[in-house]
Amino acid sequence: MEIHQLKYFLAIAHTGSFTKAAQACHVSQPSLSSQVAKLEDELGGPLLERSRKGARLTQRGELFRGRAAEALRQLESGRFELEELSGLKRGSVTLGCLPTTGAYLLPPLLKAFGKAHPEIQVGLREESSPGLTQAILASDVDLAIMDEAGLGAGVQAETLFTEPLWIALPPGHRFQARKKLALSALVGEPLILMKSGHGFRKIVLDALAKAGVDPVIVHDSGEIETVQALVQAGLGLSLVPAMVKRRGLTYLEIQPPTPSRTLMLARREGSVLSPAAEALRRMALKLFHSRAGTG
Repeated sequence: MEIHQLKYFLAIAHTGSFTKAAQACHVSQPSLSSQVAKLEDELGGPLLERSRKGARLTQRGELFRGRAAEALRQLESGRFELEELSGLKRGSVTLGCLPTTGAYLLPPLLKAFGKAHPEIQVGLREESSPGLTQAILASDVDLAIMDEAGLGAGVQAETLFTEPLWIALPPGHRFQARKKLALSALVGEPLILMKSGHGFRKIVLDALAKAGVDPVIVHDSGEIETVQALVQAGLGLSLVPAMVKRRGLTYLEIQPPTPSRTLMLARREGSVLSPAAEALRRMALKLFHSRAGTG
């Protein structure tokens, strides 16, 4: 089993095409196909299904993909460590983040990290919590900033901070003069939430259910800024994380028990972080731990 064979296999798995994979790996398609065939022979069966429409992973290929990616990451980690012993400082890391979070946490994190480690390249991937979980398990990202809705088997996480949820009101709403509001007061109110599949939607729905509120959902969106824009247009209310508050809307604190979300720095359980990923992990913990409990 050769390293380049693993790279070719993962390139096909990523692009869904032998032709695109060959172009990405800067080799001829016949050479790439031959090496992948040798890999399949060595592993005792097909890893890919070939058709005129492209290529897709077999069940064996799905099982092997994560192992192959981790093997390359382990080798890359070893290379980085040897280079650091020689005084070389370079590398890359891929960071996943939530759509409800990226615009607020990534700028300060990447600015601080870039200043401390200008030689390290950081790739970004924005996904919902379920999408980030899959990316972690497939080793497509090294680290991910996610909420508790994304935790599950095979994922280990460290807490960054917990923040309360607030009720976002449109201009002139009858609740505007209030300082705090019980969630139960939202019975019958039109609500605007994140789309199904987003972890934050589950957090909000769980909070409403605990308060005995059967939500009247009039709109949903995949972007938290769109949610707030719809609220500002007077189309409904919403529950949002404290960090996303903006001008033009009124926000009410929620009476105890106040719902919250916890943001975490997650990675694949048992994974060995590269020096670049470990440096980013330490930077994130240092930067965001200070926010804990501040709301």
